[in-house]
This record gives sequence, structure tokens and C-alpha cells, in this order.
Amino acid sequence: MLRTIAATTSSTGLTVHAELDSGEYPTGVRISDEDIAALPITRHRFHGDWNYTFHPADHHPCPGFPRQRGRSAGGSDSLMPHDLRHPELTGMSRKQLGDLTDALVPGLEEHREQVRHAARGGPRRVARGTGRKPTLTPADQILVTILYLWKHALPELLGQLFNTTAMTISRAVKDVRPLLQAHGVTVPASTARFHTPDDIAAFLAPDETKIKPAC
Repeated sequence: MLRTIAATTSSTGLTVHAELDSGEYPTGVRISDEDIAALPITRHRFHGDWNYTFHPADHHPCPGFPRQRGRSAGGSDSLMPHDLRHPELTGMSRKQLGDLTDALVPGLEEHREQVRHAARGGPRRVARGTGRKPTLTPADQILVTILYLWKHALPELLGQLFNTTAMTISRAVKDVRPLLQAHGVTVPASTARFHTPDDIAAFLAPDETKIKPAC
């Protein structure tokens, strides 16, 4: 791994010096999500979980800094649903996400009907599909839960991305999480944190850095 890192050369010819830190450090120290979110980090498009730059504490992005290629300044308007299903955000391939969605949707719809039955106090009186449409589709509820469990974003940002409220996001997570557990699906927390739609767009933007083989 050390040789792989040292073999990195950027498209502009920038090289890397890497050496192993053999120092000893205390173990068992826990860092909160708030601490991580406050760090001045710019994550690289290639494995941003461990490949990132720490900026000085007083770092402020320059307003005139050019944006990544392929993305507009339109915030969430520049992110499509297809983007939010990117494997680097979900931790699984698009096919795996699709298969998981197909497996969870029946249980999610059954749970939703049970909740409505309890709220009505009895069986439905109108034909299925004639009532108020939910803000999030079952597939969206599953996707938003996966993104939330990865801890990529708070419910407020997810609500902005899915054109709904943070409360709706939290409710979706509450409904979907037990289904994931029942299917033995564990979603590990990521260290990648996003505060705005532009953060996600920049993270997903194409990058031209080349990684040379170590041997």
C-alpha cells in the first residue's frame, strides 16, 4: 500500500512522498460525527474515505476557484437521482442496489398498509392508489436510508436532495432500517460527510489523477 501511494502522479506531474509512521498512539479514542463534519477536509474522487486533504484551520474556499468539470452551480438541480445511486455513495453496485430494493419493497409496502390500517381504524374504503401519493417512492425510501446510514448527510440535506422534509427522511429511515436488519444487510458508517449538494457533485465529478502500479 505504501508503495502504491508513493507511486501516485497527478495529471500535472505532482508526485507523492510516503513513509510509514511507526509512532505509537492511544487506542480507543472515539471521534463524534460532529467532530468529523467540522474538519476542513477536501475528499478526493478516488476513495475519498481515506484519500483526502486536510486544510489549515482557517481555510476558506476561494469564491473564484473553478468548479469540477461536468457539474453546474445549480446545487441539487445539478444532481440527478441516477447520481445519488452511485456506488461510491451507496457502497454497492447499481445492480446490487436494484436487487436489494426489489427484495425490500414488498415488506415496505406491507408495513405502510399496516400503518394506514391502524390510522383508519379498519380496512380501506377507496380503491388502492386513489389516495394522496407519498412524497418518497419505496425505492427512494430505501436509497435515502442507505445514504443516511452511511452517514453521508444529515436529514436536512437529504430532504433537500429528495425535495421533501427532514421529518419525512427520518420517518423513511425508521421504516426501512428494520427491513435491512431482517435481510441481514449492514451499512457501515463512512467518513465522507457532505454539507451541500455541491459537495456531493464535486465528490462525484470526474477526476484525472492517475494511479501507477507499485510494481
